[in-house]
Amino acid sequence: MSLVNGLAYVVDGAAKPTMGNVAKDLVLKKGKLELWRVRPIERETIELGHSELDVELVPRHPVPVLLIPPLMVRPYVYDLRPEHSMVRALRNAGFDVFIVDFGVPDRADEGLRLDDYVLDFVPACVNAAIETSGKPEITLCGYCMGAIFALLHVATFDDTRVKNLVAIGAPVNFEKMGILTVATRLGLPFMDRILDRMGNVSGKLSSAGFKLLSGTKAITKYADLFANLYDEEYVRGFDAIDTWLSEMIPYPKEAFRQMVKEVVHGNKMLKNELVFHDPVTKAERHSDLARVKCPLLAFAGRTDNIATPDSTAAILELVPSKDKTYRVVPGGHIGVVAGSAAPRAVWQPMIEWLREQNQRKSVMDLRAAAQNGE
Repeated sequence: MSLVNGLAYVVDGAAKPTMGNVAKDLVLKKGKLELWRVRPIERETIELGHSELDVELVPRHPVPVLLIPPLMVRPYVYDLRPEHSMVRALRNAGFDVFIVDFGVPDRADEGLRLDDYVLDFVPACVNAAIETSGKPEITLCGYCMGAIFALLHVATFDDTRVKNLVAIGAPVNFEKMGILTVATRLGLPFMDRILDRMGNVSGKLSSAGFKLLSGTKAITKYADLFANLYDEEYVRGFDAIDTWLSEMIPYPKEAFRQMVKEVVHGNKMLKNELVFHDPVTKAERHSDLARVKCPLLAFAGRTDNIATPDSTAAILELVPSKDKTYRVVPGGHIGVVAGSAAPRAVWQPMIEWLREQNQRKSVMDLRAAAQNGE
């Protein structure tokens, strides 16, 4: 019977209605850009004799967490299903959680560049989250390109309001990405002509690329599914990840061109040579990872063949923070953030690390103390 139920679950796509459905409120909308605030666990009223006591079920942490998704990925990668959700794990631990949604790019967004994300979209969300929470500091957390945006925000603005930074599966040295580095070199001479003809990189193409880079896993996954149809938890997880992977969204044409030429092929982030141009003032802003002095926690997937451990480990050398932790954990590029081992290997260690960090003085506190001669 469990075999039949598992098969029906996959055929019906039962995970989709619950993906990204954590209770949340819209706090910022700017074009397609949206920022959502996750509703906290409800308070409870306890009767004490003839009086009542209103208590929070989970103590609240003083520093909110802003989750930044990669491009071409919907933000529900952080909330794949109710029983397997990084968003809910953070909320249940007492964190005030905000989620960035860059929206689904269309033809009108072909001209968007990384400059727009680094100088406009991410700062707008950081400002709105801090203002909405009423707290002076924030934790930035991102997966893949989302973590790179978090790094670039601090590296570009020297934003001391960022108390902590968490990077999950984020490459920094793009010379160490294995087959992806080779593919970039081979495809670079043809990229401009293809992009000018195609426009935005379609989500279906991105999905196919991810599956291709999965190697034999892409071939054997359905055999693995059939062998585990009796396991409802396995089937639910398979359905959620397969749905998410099949629903990748377009990558803006110019942002993709810039990413490939400057970040991947030019390795300019590693060399601190990235320069962004403000779309409004036209002023230049130079990104320098030496400005990232806040505590850093970075995770790499042991079998990740996109953000390989070699490509992510360089963050330890580039970021001068005195408090930095690097962990190699089970999983590939998807598994590191959303796989079956992620709650134990990534989410819970991140929660424990943030709890400890939030009890320590921040860069903002230390600078204020230095100015006061303390």
